[in-house]
Amino acid sequence: MRILVTGKQGYVGTQFERWMAQYHPEVSVELLSVRTQNWEAIDFSQYDTILHAAALVHRKETPESAGDYYRINTGLTESLAFRAKSAGVKHFVFLSTVAVYGEEGSFEEPEKVIPIQQVPRPTSLYGKSKYEAEKRLQQLESRDFQVAIVRPPMIYGPDCPGNYARLAQLARKTPVFPAISGSRSMIFIDNLSAFLNGIIGEKASGIYVPQNSETMNTTQLVTLIAEASGKSMRTSKFAGNICRKVLQNTAIFKKTFGTLVFEMESTIKYEAVSLPDSIWKTEDR
Repeated sequence: MRILVTGKQGYVGTQFERWMAQYHPEVSVELLSVRTQNWEAIDFSQYDTILHAAALVHRKETPESAGDYYRINTGLTESLAFRAKSAGVKHFVFLSTVAVYGEEGSFEEPEKVIPIQQVPRPTSLYGKSKYEAEKRLQQLESRDFQVAIVRPPMIYGPDCPGNYARLAQLARKTPVFPAISGSRSMIFIDNLSAFLNGIIGEKASGIYVPQNSETMNTTQLVTLIAEASGKSMRTSKFAGNICRKVLQNTAIFKKTFGTLVFEMESTIKYEAVSLPDSIWKTEDR
């Protein structure tokens, strides 16, 4: 089997290639940069599956950046899939995001669980551009061109970018952290790689939200990070109550501490690494 992975400099693509080399060396995995037009000269017919992990993410969203988000996350995805289909590739795996749902976290009681089939209502440029790409891929899908759409929640692992990296930096410096309940769906990069390998092996199609088998709230996560980093940290219910009272209606607070949990029906088929072990692996430097 030959797999072509876009996103030569991206986190998910490079980590997937590393994981496959370690656990499935018999499978050929090649990384491709799509930052230049050279990718259009690639002979896609030699590949069994395209894993499209390249994307524009973590860039400040402004009216000026909207064009770039749609050009890269939507237009490039459609062009790549069209060329792959025309070349006879049978399977296309698209790395999307849970941002397509437009959910930012909440403090509702009882805890809200988001169905995988909930109609997406993205609010960010990132989520909107990814969802538009999903719809265009579904229009290209046929019996001979199967499309799997993967919407992971927060991804973490060694040297990962994004929200986890910011929380880890805070955990290593803060002696006291507010104790706030709020469950989060997350996925360790090795668990995501194992899931992607399963999707590719089965030539699966459809929409998936892979996640760890356990959810975790932000306070627990930060505490585990501190322990794995050899730091001492106390949690404060008093500080947590004050934060909730003052900040619970702000978007950044809900996004960081609120509940954001997705149903487990379309999750990983097995867990390659347990949640506590994944934090230790992430922080082992």
